[in-house]
Amino acid sequence: MSSWPINFLIDSCSGNSFGLDNSTQFKRVCTDTRKIKSGDLFVALKGENFNGNKFAAEAIEMGAVAVVIDEPIKDVPCLLVDDARKAYGQLAAAHRDQFDLPVFGVAGSNGKTSTKEMLASILRKKYQTVFSEASFNNDVGLPATLFRICSNTQVAVLELGTNHPGELAPLIRMSKPMYGLITGIGREHLEFFHDLDGVVKEEGMLAELLPESGKLFLYGDGSWVNSIIQRCSAVCETVGFGPQNYWRVGGVQLKEGMTRFMLSSPKSELSGEYEIPLLGRHQATNAGLAIAAAAEMDIDQETIMMGLSDCPQPKQRMQMTKRKGVVWINDAYNANADSVVAAFGALADISVTGKKYAVLGDMAELGEYAECAHKEAGEQAAGVVTGLVVVGTWAEVVAKSARQRGVKYVEVAANLEAAAELLSRWLKSGDAVLLKASRASRFEQLEDMV
Repeated sequence: MSSWPINFLIDSCSGNSFGLDNSTQFKRVCTDTRKIKSGDLFVALKGENFNGNKFAAEAIEMGAVAVVIDEPIKDVPCLLVDDARKAYGQLAAAHRDQFDLPVFGVAGSNGKTSTKEMLASILRKKYQTVFSEASFNNDVGLPATLFRICSNTQVAVLELGTNHPGELAPLIRMSKPMYGLITGIGREHLEFFHDLDGVVKEEGMLAELLPESGKLFLYGDGSWVNSIIQRCSAVCETVGFGPQNYWRVGGVQLKEGMTRFMLSSPKSELSGEYEIPLLGRHQATNAGLAIAAAAEMDIDQETIMMGLSDCPQPKQRMQMTKRKGVVWINDAYNANADSVVAAFGALADISVTGKKYAVLGDMAELGEYAECAHKEAGEQAAGVVTGLVVVGTWAEVVAKSARQRGVKYVEVAANLEAAAELLSRWLKSGDAVLLKASRASRFEQLEDMV
């Protein structure tokens, strides 16, 4: 990657420079002193448990040529700004503006990471592609991705996340996508958005801020679809199961960790049967969105199929493994009311010779909606699982709801160890078990504990 002149930093961010030599060049932007290399620019970010300003001098000692700080520090070459985190975004936006390339922005309540991974996997077959790693989708993760764009980059796929009102628009303005994908809008982070309308208002900012010359691809079976389309000046194409959709998904089959589906496309050469190494009906529509978006880049069906086939399975997102004859479905990266519905739907659709079980944990950031959402989670288990283990603050609510709906075996576990003990007694070869909770529950440990 080419280097930046120090004046690029000064011109991009509002601040006062101290000890900066105009001839200085920086090769990379870093926010972690443990990863500092000679020639880097260090940006001193703050978090709940750390303050990067305290490591500014250390960063210089380790080879950084300058630091961006928001607390005065003597004797270090620096740009002193009001907010280092904001300056980090300003610098990333200025860097992105140097490149004229197609950018895809992926937003939505559920399925962002899977859709981003599928689209990037397709595009990489033909183009030099930069895409968000893992779930780097906030005002720290997005700039890190933008800084990876260089003269060789031909296309970028960026995940855009939000959990508070007003967070998405700055990310869109920073990254300037030509194409937008909205995977779905559901009941996420209701502690902050209050209701579905609040989520729709926020996620719809992607539609609102796309240029007129761009295009929006969105899941088309939601009640909110028309309100989003009305906010968009770009062309909109919907993807979903219903007959009203521009790209129509159908014939979904789940088998051995794979999802197979038919896609009816307005571009006849892209219609046909597809298979993805991801599990669930909802992943079929996510794949449909990725296919529709990839079509804008003149990619043929064979290349699309190869890209989908090679798509890595995102960790803890309907991640299917098999141990001692038991099928484990780890969907414990995140949880909200709608993703629980999708997870139980996928569990219902898979075929096993034995019984089906689930372990449910807390769904975070639901505010006053929390009790209702956890009650609904218990209801979703009915008709799908033989046994249910519940862990967390809302365990009794989930358990009561599941029992009322007729789940045969329902147990409340005090912790993961107790949950693992119950599973050890229940599970036999041929069975399947779903793990579903918000990330803080650390359910990924369960598989190794049984």
